[in-house]
Amino acid sequence: MDDKGFIFSVDATLALIVVIVLTATVTAYTVLPYYQGEDHQHLETLADSILETMEQSGQLRTDAVYYSGGNATLIAKANADLNSTLGTLVPSGIAYKITMNTGTSYVVQNTTGNRNILTSNDIATKVKVISGPQEGWVGRAYYKIEQVQFEDQNNTAVTTLWNFHNWLQNFDPWNNGLDDRRYWGGNDPSYSSQVPKSISFYINGSSINGAKFLLGGAYEGNSWDPSAYGANFILNSNYIKHNITSANFGNALYYTTSGNTRRYMYNYMGNIDKSELGIGSNNFFINFTANSNQRLPWFSIIGNYTTTMKVPVGILTGNFSFPDIAGAGNPSGSTSILYNLNGGTVTSVAGNTIKWSDIQTKDIDTSKPFQIIDIPYGTSTGSAVASVSNVYLPSGTRLFDAYTVINPYGGVDRAIVQVKNSKGAWQTIFTSFGSYTDRTDGGYGNIPGILNIGPYLTQGNNQVRIIIWDDAPSGDNDLVGLTNCYTQIKYSQLPIRWDTFSFVSKQYATSTATQTRDFNIESEAQEVLLFVGTGLDTRGISVTVKDKKTGATSTLYDEDSVPFFLDLGNLDASQTSHIMTTINPNGTYQPKPGNYTLSLTVTPGTAYESGDYGGQGRPSGGVISYSAIANPEIFSGTRISVIYPKFLASIWADSFASNPEDAKANATASLISKLETYGYSVDRNQIKTEAIYSGDVPNSIPVRLELWKQ
Repeated sequence: MDDKGFIFSVDATLALIVVIVLTATVTAYTVLPYYQGEDHQHLETLADSILETMEQSGQLRTDAVYYSGGNATLIAKANADLNSTLGTLVPSGIAYKITMNTGTSYVVQNTTGNRNILTSNDIATKVKVISGPQEGWVGRAYYKIEQVQFEDQNNTAVTTLWNFHNWLQNFDPWNNGLDDRRYWGGNDPSYSSQVPKSISFYINGSSINGAKFLLGGAYEGNSWDPSAYGANFILNSNYIKHNITSANFGNALYYTTSGNTRRYMYNYMGNIDKSELGIGSNNFFINFTANSNQRLPWFSIIGNYTTTMKVPVGILTGNFSFPDIAGAGNPSGSTSILYNLNGGTVTSVAGNTIKWSDIQTKDIDTSKPFQIIDIPYGTSTGSAVASVSNVYLPSGTRLFDAYTVINPYGGVDRAIVQVKNSKGAWQTIFTSFGSYTDRTDGGYGNIPGILNIGPYLTQGNNQVRIIIWDDAPSGDNDLVGLTNCYTQIKYSQLPIRWDTFSFVSKQYATSTATQTRDFNIESEAQEVLLFVGTGLDTRGISVTVKDKKTGATSTLYDEDSVPFFLDLGNLDASQTSHIMTTINPNGTYQPKPGNYTLSLTVTPGTAYESGDYGGQGRPSGGVISYSAIANPEIFSGTRISVIYPKFLASIWADSFASNPEDAKANATASLISKLETYGYSVDRNQIKTEAIYSGDVPNSIPVRLELWKQ
């Protein structure tokens, strides 16, 4: 090719500052402290997704055209294009090198700034051979957005606000019978009086839509007693609304056998009106009203509320629900029960047994409860339910954030969460035991509320599977269930940069837990958010940020409440001294570039409130004391998000055609369609175009992308 093959309608300088509109999915990669062996896999996945995106967008073919002519100006343009794209797609702290061979090898590499990683023992490499463009013309259309637009985005959050998953008789002083100690949340620890003590929970949102609660009952006797159970659920000092008599419970769901005595299981489901709840702190306790043979095996409150956060225009949200399921699973040859949370009906279904090894690799029947066998930790069997959701990541988009919300209820002891993306088999991303807990009893009560699944998704169809179970060593299967679980993803076709820094999932064996996470802010950042995903028994959290260069620290949040997310920039700007923000003369603030460490400290409640044991596990042959503290948990759903919407400043699209006019017109139409789809009103007079002849380009062009960390 020579210079006569060009038609320009915009200065070359504008073309050099273009930020590319990407038209294929890229898996959001978070620079996490993953468990050993996973880091290389995620770098490979990232490299594969980046090459796929750049091929589908047409960028690799376009830059191949620029390189093939040997013209210095065009080579500089191709270098700038590739550097701009990789600078947006590759997370900070990761070095990259891309090599394109069009007869001559051209290399683009960046190890400057926080990518100053010259050597590494672990380099992930992906190679793609692309086809050269058809002989003809490639057209480009440019558009510059002068002002970044933000909008309030409302999200519906359905969350298990409280879950008690044990038997109250396992805790002192209720081990002597609930008729002796009539109140839960609490008695006077001296046992000298019967004084109720509330259990508190927190709702952090802009509005409340409603809630539901489930209260389990059990009666031990050789025959069923319809008057076996009664309880008054007092929510926010309302003694009248939820006074549950024995008649409300109806018939027993099922019974199990404890020694020579039958144990009849009941469940009551009640709806909570939004007027009964408040934004912020709420509290409840239960007054038991029946005889000494009654038990409390589970209790749950599941809330529905709305949260509001500011995001750049062009961010889309996808919500993918899991089917509700609940019941008690028995082995093959026995009868399981399927419980309908919406109507409270019970259906008997054939029992089913699934091996733990099969769960790791195979699709399973999730339509009914089942019994897991050969579990490697805890007891060897479990009464289980499972639910699967399909998560679709559209082509032509970039994934910024993806998380799964797990809302369990009933006597839930443990869980496993898995992802099968569009390219592979089931991957386990969480289990209650193993490296995910410090406790010696196999991670009892280590049930995640929110997990980050972004690193595991690929473009197209993905599946997420949740399995929860009750340990059932003696066949005393408790009701377990999943309700209103969902996965939410945030994505866009626009080149917005959204960096995610996720914490690791861990249950601790101490009474408090602190986990730290390094993150960085670069120039032009607009939002710095902390999404919180801790254990359901969390009583309070403290958030501290440290400037790694100066050592200055500031506590941004220290409250006995657990928010859905925190605006870290806003919190820092409201402090007397500012660690990570710069205050502008007009009173607004800007996140300050730098390297930081965020410390999250979690404090749980007492063990009897949630049903956790605390410490290393339940004392052998004993009960848990009234003052025992539960163990804290932090999950990967706890993540820092740094958003750079000013990367929207200049965008382009391209298209191939047999003549330059059609190539430019097609590129213009493609650009307008994308921008309007994502909410931008386009001034067509501001669109600039150019075209270049695409002949003399090799039919096959190898492209090699290398990524590495220190």
